[in-house]
Amino acid sequence: MSPTSTARPLSGRGAPRAAVIAATAALATLIAGFQIAERLQPPGYAASRESALVLTATGTPYRWLTVLTLVSTGLLVGIAGWALPAAPAQPAGRRPRGAIGPIPGAGRLARGLIVMAGVGLIALALLPRPSPETPVPVVLVAGATVAGLALWPAAESRSIADAAWRRSMLLLALVGSLVLAARGPSYGAYERAVALILLGHLVLVAARRWWDVGHRLGPLPVRMTLATAALSLLCAVGGVLTTVIAPAPVATKNFVVGLSFSPSLADSGRVVVPTVLGDVEARFTGLAPGVRADLQVRADITSALGTPNASLDMLRPTPAEIDAAVREAVTGLGLRFGFGCLLVALAAVAIRAGIRRKLPGPRTALVAISAAALALGLTGAAVAKTYRGTAPNQLSATGLLGEVQRNSTLFDDVAIRSAQVAPYLRNVVAVSEALRERYQPADIEQSRVLRILLISDVHAGNQYPLLRSLIESEQVDLVIDSGDLVNFGTVAEGEISGVFRGIADLKVPYVFVRGNHDATGPDDEAVLRRLRGIPNVILLQPDSTRYQELSIAGVRIAGFNDPRWFGDDGKGSAQKQQPAKERWLASFAGRPVPDIIVSHEPWAVQGIQGAGVLINGHMHSAFRDGNRIQVGTFTGGGPLTHFIAGEGSEELVGQPSAFDILDIGHDCRVSALTRYRFSQVVEGRPSFDDISLVNGSAIDTRPVDPTRGCAAGLPPNLLHVPRVGGS
Repeated sequence: MSPTSTARPLSGRGAPRAAVIAATAALATLIAGFQIAERLQPPGYAASRESALVLTATGTPYRWLTVLTLVSTGLLVGIAGWALPAAPAQPAGRRPRGAIGPIPGAGRLARGLIVMAGVGLIALALLPRPSPETPVPVVLVAGATVAGLALWPAAESRSIADAAWRRSMLLLALVGSLVLAARGPSYGAYERAVALILLGHLVLVAARRWWDVGHRLGPLPVRMTLATAALSLLCAVGGVLTTVIAPAPVATKNFVVGLSFSPSLADSGRVVVPTVLGDVEARFTGLAPGVRADLQVRADITSALGTPNASLDMLRPTPAEIDAAVREAVTGLGLRFGFGCLLVALAAVAIRAGIRRKLPGPRTALVAISAAALALGLTGAAVAKTYRGTAPNQLSATGLLGEVQRNSTLFDDVAIRSAQVAPYLRNVVAVSEALRERYQPADIEQSRVLRILLISDVHAGNQYPLLRSLIESEQVDLVIDSGDLVNFGTVAEGEISGVFRGIADLKVPYVFVRGNHDATGPDDEAVLRRLRGIPNVILLQPDSTRYQELSIAGVRIAGFNDPRWFGDDGKGSAQKQQPAKERWLASFAGRPVPDIIVSHEPWAVQGIQGAGVLINGHMHSAFRDGNRIQVGTFTGGGPLTHFIAGEGSEELVGQPSAFDILDIGHDCRVSALTRYRFSQVVEGRPSFDDISLVNGSAIDTRPVDPTRGCAAGLPPNLLHVPRVGGS
């Protein structure tokens, strides 16, 4: 009997082989492209947490590679949809109850949805995305793309009892679950898993229809072996993703760790421990999945920075703690990996049973059991051979906490170097004055009533001698600090580093909102209380009961604190800002919208209407989106997080620092913004990276209010506004 004699007829046109090749190539392109793009990202990008689409944002390293990946995948998906044959016509006796005959045009509609999804992938690559924040058009196109990949089987279904209809509903439910997963810490891994399932489903259907026209891969034993190998690979992927979505918790006296396997092939044989003090990485020889240990340091670690008799020994876990942690890690990771393997194997059996409309036979069960066992056995053996009882080939770390212990004067050195380089930076800033005179209208300088210095994310770096020099040379009237004054949320760190003394020496008003590193818990106001004792400090939210609005030169400034704190779970940062924003809006309802609104994180101020300027920090990078000014870190992240490993780990180099100068005119609107980015102050080798000038009309687009006028001689006034709503 020829292979084609038992084939069921395919309805409609199509090229089964082309569909299989294109769908498989699309899946491979997406996996390989994102694996490479993610690997090339700088430290701090966590693929398990971040959406893959973040890599399409303007300014992202190797953005072209992400765009090329999405465009190529979209083209291949479109080809697969165009070439996919329609579903085979079932004999009348096998149709489910309520089924109808072939639906005219159903195959074209299904193929059209797949092609639409391919076009959507291309659009996602090409849509403008000026920042990592997701704009509405990207959300809409992404939703249409994944919906098309989920719903196309239902488009050619002849009954809601069809397996194709049920598959579509399952896929659609999976797509809908992305909304819930967006609140979790592993959204990136979940999003990638959903994308792989949608494209993998297309590959399987294309392969099935290629099969239906008579193609076979060999006799039954060969097909069972191939199926076992393919399913075992899927089981291993499912096991790894399960650990990413639900990391295994391990705790010691000073640390809490969430362990997961890395889904990146490039991480094989690597154990990475990212912390606020820098990353520690160990490389082993072997093919085991990489291990990521998301570590949280308890806030009392601050004592190690200033106590005379403190040492790293007091932070190291004891041998008993290590043994217990290893047992917890092995058990936790093993159970999660095994659960993910079994879940994938059961899902494969259920899908096959749904397609064939009968209970699975012994051969199907044998393949599923063998695949799960193979995935568990091979992965377990690889982990044991790679990590157990062997020393790493390479161990690298920024070692910043150790650097502090070895050099107890590090904080003092920052202040000394800041004072030493102040003349240099002051001279460079003077160059910008010449640029302003050359390129800005003359009336901007004449109409200026208030000059504001914008800084953020000091992180216990006492560069206040430099700040004081800039205030004097630039005739700054006011400083606005958008938070993260310290690292660990304690007053002790601020005292050790000298930032409180530095603020007191500035001699101009210092406006402040709390960042997520400025408290140790949701109700901790110790840093705020310490700042209230400094005469020139103005807190826009002094405590949990009230806000303050500063009016200076007639310009109204208000804002609110970050509700997060050092050591929180780090999940859903954007969502956590919304209650704080809503309480502030309710408290200021019925009042004129302030000219300047300040908070720490971008999601807190984003979308507030009516203000002249919205100011935030947190991201350690200078950015502007309309009237929202994102201030970079003034100290490069402070002495603890300032440093990154140099090429070949030969020396520690600093990340860029930044500050902005905002000028306000007689009409109470922004007249100019000057942005500075500089480097290597802490290292004692200062250099300016760039200076940019922005006309105020491009930022503050409010119409001129003829009833208002601002003037330099107007006395400052502080208005108390009671907090409304919430607990």
